[in-house]
Amino acid sequence: MKDNLKKIAEKLHDNQNFIITGHIDPDGDSVGSVLALTRILKKQNKNVRAYLDDRSLASFSFLKAEKDEIFDDDFLNTNNLVVIALDSGTLDRAALKEQIFKTAKLTINLDHHADNTHFADINLVNSDKAAVGEIIYDLAKFINADLKDEKIGDALAVAIISDTGALRYENTSSDVLRILAELMDNGVDIYRINKELFGSYSYESLLLKGLALSTLTLTKNGKIAWLYVDQSMISEAGSDYTEGLVNYARDIKGVEIGIFFSEEKPKSTRVSFRSNYYAEVNKLAAEFNGGGHARAAGAEINRPLEIAIYEVIKAAGKYV
Repeated sequence: MKDNLKKIAEKLHDNQNFIITGHIDPDGDSVGSVLALTRILKKQNKNVRAYLDDRSLASFSFLKAEKDEIFDDDFLNTNNLVVIALDSGTLDRAALKEQIFKTAKLTINLDHHADNTHFADINLVNSDKAAVGEIIYDLAKFINADLKDEKIGDALAVAIISDTGALRYENTSSDVLRILAELMDNGVDIYRINKELFGSYSYESLLLKGLALSTLTLTKNGKIAWLYVDQSMISEAGSDYTEGLVNYARDIKGVEIGIFFSEEKPKSTRVSFRSNYYAEVNKLAAEFNGGGHARAAGAEINRPLEIAIYEVIKAAGKYV
């Protein structure tokens, strides 16, 4: 890993123009990592933009993204662009348009998904890391970046806290705790970040949560639970915020696999998978052209909601 860190550090030093992208439907690790690396490079006087939009940033407004940090189409006129993809197991999963990626001077892929396809010119993939935020932290230390900068620290903390479930998941290592301790010593308010991520909801999102929980279903053996949201529920509640709903299925006593289904279009269903102890849900997701981690994965299925639920629950039975 150190050799790749060195190679990436050299490319960061030798180049001037960068686009940093996360994945489609970005979570806290994706948004936090993208903003952290963007800010690290800006402090080194690089010309850099985060490939994020208003919708991606809506749940992370407390990170105070500035206009000059965010990508716009005019930036594509910049020559010799280096594209860095974060938290994306495949090129299809990256939020950036594929054409931008393919015409870049250089591409770099930083990720922690074991099934990453190593799609860039330079790839640093470490599935032992709890979050891509950990990899960005390692890179920042390697290049002596200013981790006392509050906005960089906040973004890194969001990345790490998000993918460890506020330090509740089994990927919470001693390294994670040491990193967060250092960030706290540098002034990061962990309580505030936890409150923003896990303790602050809109009225409309809670209405949607109630509708989703009314669909909660358990298999006869009690090992698999699922819930769903369809477009009519989203319209009724006035919110499409579904982050974390899958955990209600997973956290039922005795359940091994929790699954959440979201109707995106009449014939398109997004599926989130979570497991507790032994089921490798990334393998389950792979059956539907998805991927992720052993305990957290996802897929997009070109099926109507009802058919997607039937097919996925049937397949999930093999894993428990």
